Amino acid sequence: MLNDDLLPALHIGLAGLVFQLSVIAAVGPQNIVLLKQGVRRWGVGLVISVFVLGDLLLLPAGTAGVSVVTDRVPVLLEILRWGGVAYLLWFAATCLRDVRHPAAIDTDSGSGSGTSTDIPAPGTDVAVDGPLPATGGQVATAVRPRPAPALPRPRRRRGVAVLTTALVVTFLNPAAYVDGIVVFGTMANQYDEAGKWVFTTGAILGSTLFFVIVGYGARLLSRPLSSPRVWRWINLGIGVLMIAMAARLALG
Repeated sequence: MLNDDLLPALHIGLAGLVFQLSVIAAVGPQNIVLLKQGVRRWGVGLVISVFVLGDLLLLPAGTAGVSVVTDRVPVLLEILRWGGVAYLLWFAATCLRDVRHPAAIDTDSGSGSGTSTDIPAPGTDVAVDGPLPATGGQVATAVRPRPAPALPRPRRRRGVAVLTTALVVTFLNPAAYVDGIVVFGTMANQYDEAGKWVFTTGAILGSTLFFVIVGYGARLLSRPLSSPRVWRWINLGIGVLMIAMAARLALG
């Protein structure tokens, strides 16, 4: 009896997982942000957390029947659709702009400045420790660099920037609402009351696995992926793909 109840649920959950992977695997703004943060080797966990939170909010909203609202108010779907087209075209424009001026991605994890404090930089104030034996009629003094003034916390600023970007591509992307609520909600509501939530759970698990694999997988490939030449081609491919996605969304 347990197997008779469990196997259908597992089948539905696996269907949700596979469906979400098939949707989320397409290169989109979220995946690009996650890939770049993985190459930089910092902020990956923060980005993954925001993306998973987005799915935890959007997918159950679709399952709960928000897609029914868009059926009753077609203008809402049209607003989301054309907003998504505009957003994808804007994202494509930024990628194609970067094709002309590619730059290496900074892979510094922020653990240190990478500079030595043993030798003072030009213009650095020094403290005199005391006189040394005179040579050539002059008095030599031992110097040591004074501690550098406290700098603003770059990691905190970078963290805020990463958090803002992750929130924008998750919650200010109208295309995400079309896919995450309307399309997903339609798929989930093909099942009965219990089955649609099993389907949703499988989908959330699938997207979480995807984000973790892409984010931390990019960390392992940070050296080759940090090359400006590599990112020139990546941005070109992404820009063209974003235009194609915008055209598909515009044509319905």
